[in-house]
Amino acid sequence: MPPEDAAGVDASYRLTIAPRFQLGRGFLGRVDRNGGVARGGDGFYSPRNDWRALDPEELSALVAEGAGPEALLPATQLGLLQIPERIRAAWWREAEKSPRTQDFEPVFTALVEFLRFKRLPLPERVHLEVAVNAPDLASTRAAPGGARHGLAYRDPAAAESASARQALGLVNLGDEATFVVLLELPPADLVARLLAAGESRARTLSPDRLVNCYFERFPRQSLLRVLLEPGEGLWLSPEGVVHDGWTRGKQDLDVVLSLRIEVGRGSETPWEDAGGDGGRTEREARPGREAPGEPPSV
Repeated sequence: MPPEDAAGVDASYRLTIAPRFQLGRGFLGRVDRNGGVARGGDGFYSPRNDWRALDPEELSALVAEGAGPEALLPATQLGLLQIPERIRAAWWREAEKSPRTQDFEPVFTALVEFLRFKRLPLPERVHLEVAVNAPDLASTRAAPGGARHGLAYRDPAAAESASARQALGLVNLGDEATFVVLLELPPADLVARLLAAGESRARTLSPDRLVNCYFERFPRQSLLRVLLEPGEGLWLSPEGVVHDGWTRGKQDLDVVLSLRIEVGRGSETPWEDAGGDGGRTEREARPGREAPGEPPSV
């Protein structure tokens, strides 16, 4: 079986409802699969637009049954979640103000405290970033400076920084559904598959080069497309998840908040520093207290 056709046979990520979250709908009709990637003129890869809905058997193999209320989300599962509407509405109230009067700090603090209340695995410090993109894009990831970045699991370090960032969670703040495109294989599995295919340098490749090398070798590797309704999010794995945004078919602006950690230099190999505590940041979210009762309100 070619590696790109072997989704689900190795240590693939599985989708689940994150513990202690309740959503109005499950995964049926929410997840699509495509037939691979296409390389753009900039050298980065984007998903092919040949999506099809998963049949019940495929969906059953991909989705892990929700765990009990005392469970923690394991690093091998990607957890669907939903934030309170009051937090999303509070963000929009600030966004609609003039830049001189905007104050997003209370909104971001309330969001982090809510996620801690739900016992999601947040490090001590985390960056919160909101990306706004136009409709009809096959990729929304951008490198420092605004250039398109394509499918990746780690952002390259900015020129003035020694650290790169890696997404731990994504939340749809927009008023319209959006999509997250992802590869269900962890970076270490990409290394193993490349080594098995004769790529002896796989262990030394930087994160960007690893992803590009994998897709160069296996362009028919299928990807998943997960729909997120307004206020819904997806918690990723600290091991790293190759992903991108997809706004084709949308009518409104795409507004997605990401929670990111500092993971060291962007040139490090996949298993170095992944999932470590985030470093200091110009806009950091301090940990909230985990206590019984309701999390703080905005």
